[in-house]
Amino acid sequence: MAELSEIEQRLSELEARLGYAFREQGLLNIALTAPSYRTDHSAPSVRDNQRLEFLGDAVFGLLSAQRLYARYADADEGTLTVRRSLLASGRALAGAARRIGLGDYLRLGRGDAAAGGRENDNTLADAMEAVFGAAWCDGGLAAAEQIYASVMAGCEDVPLDTWSINPKGRLLEVSQRHAWPDSPAYALLDASGPPHAPVYTVSASVHGGHSAHGTGRTKQAAEKAAASALLQQLADAGVHLET
Repeated sequence: MAELSEIEQRLSELEARLGYAFREQGLLNIALTAPSYRTDHSAPSVRDNQRLEFLGDAVFGLLSAQRLYARYADADEGTLTVRRSLLASGRALAGAARRIGLGDYLRLGRGDAAAGGRENDNTLADAMEAVFGAAWCDGGLAAAEQIYASVMAGCEDVPLDTWSINPKGRLLEVSQRHAWPDSPAYALLDASGPPHAPVYTVSASVHGGHSAHGTGRTKQAAEKAAASALLQQLADAGVHLET
């Protein structure tokens, strides 16, 4: 019982940082449980955060889109898409996790913890998304909004750099700097929706097998979103992007 009380106390500390008190703390505990912990603890009762991460990705996407739509009333779809992709990037989510010290509360496998998993961007971003998924399950949209307001305050106002404003231009510059042949390349993958409101899906790719998808109401907006997503992928892979 003493151990359970200690767990509850730690979860309550985190709830204060999140700005939301869970009615069912077990959901938050699952959100903090990395797959590596489950690997080390094979008991059927141990559940990792992958399902909540899946849900949280959609929840965070909705919340960020809603905030950006209200905050930037004159921005076009392409700019809003770029801003949303930046907010939802692994780097941004990991940064939010670090601001509230989320790594201190993660349940990791022994090897993962020894390898610095509490500071790993992917692990932190996955857990942050899982927390949003847990909040949705616990208290619906209102709960997720409370956490978003607490951990993402001011993030929508970050100025867009050249990469964000003109991702296609930046991707071209990067391709030229690295002398990548036939790069970048764009391909239309899908066009759906009614004639008056089509939705285009485009892929952007560069030499070396890197590619990403983007969607938009116009082909240009879709290409812009795809280029932005590919730049983020290249950055996460350690490719030097400065020109």
